[in-house]
Amino acid sequence: MADSQSGGEWNQVKRKGRRIRNVVQSTSQDNDAPSALQPNPNPEHSVTDLVGYHEKVSKKFKESSCWENIEKLFSFVLSNHEKPVITKAVCLGTGPYDPYDGSAQARWTAHMQTAAFNAVVELIREKTGQEIKCFIQEPRFTQFDKDFCAKLGLDAVDSPTGFDLVDKNTLLFGIHLEIEICNLALKALPVVLIGTGLEEWLKVHPRASKEEPGSLHRFFDVEDTHTQYTFPDLDFIFSSTSMYWRKDEQNPVNTPVIPEKDASTDQEAGSSPDITVLLRPLDTLRLTNSGNSDTQR
Repeated sequence: MADSQSGGEWNQVKRKGRRIRNVVQSTSQDNDAPSALQPNPNPEHSVTDLVGYHEKVSKKFKESSCWENIEKLFSFVLSNHEKPVITKAVCLGTGPYDPYDGSAQARWTAHMQTAAFNAVVELIREKTGQEIKCFIQEPRFTQFDKDFCAKLGLDAVDSPTGFDLVDKNTLLFGIHLEIEICNLALKALPVVLIGTGLEEWLKVHPRASKEEPGSLHRFFDVEDTHTQYTFPDLDFIFSSTSMYWRKDEQNPVNTPVIPEKDASTDQEAGSSPDITVLLRPLDTLRLTNSGNSDTQR
């Protein structure tokens, strides 16, 4: 799902590989907007029901190979970077938790993105010992959604508060947002950004360059100041997603050092690595599941 600057309606567009993206819909077409993307004034479930459902989704996420790879990614990154100061985490555009038309896929995606956000924040808390305040912004939230967020320890804010909260000590989490929303959120560059990577935006804006970035100017700034890693996917919910981690002041190049692995050791032990790690020219750590992908159940 995606966030909105004005809180207006959005038009759902299906992309290759089951990925769902959203674009702003013009006012003249508001009445034709898919019902799943509209606020739900009469939720089908209670907040207690949603908490129970979310607990099941979170459990499923924690049991996935996606989460296993995320844990390995953060262990690798934190061992190759100075410990960052993160005081806030901001999540943008999950979509409503009880969609207007009862869409099971939209509900699953919203809860899974939120579960991932919470899990990542908790992981950083455990590894750094820092207190991190969590905020979430979604223009389709009703008071019902906000009450549910409060149960999860998330402070639901209205637009543009979420954008304004982002600063140099923020973890920004925004999956499949539109470029206009990204630019609003990146007025100040966060210490960690989890969202669509520059190489994906260049497929949409092929003429953009560092000299003439156009609407991608924020992402070229991020590319200069952060190290990019691939964020593990789960059923296309995090497809084309990267994690940008701000480079250390003492080591501005921040090229990760990956120890060489003795393949014979694995063979003798009768085991194989859970993930394949490849270092790209852009200092990108690629994490690829070695087994079957996780599927929604």
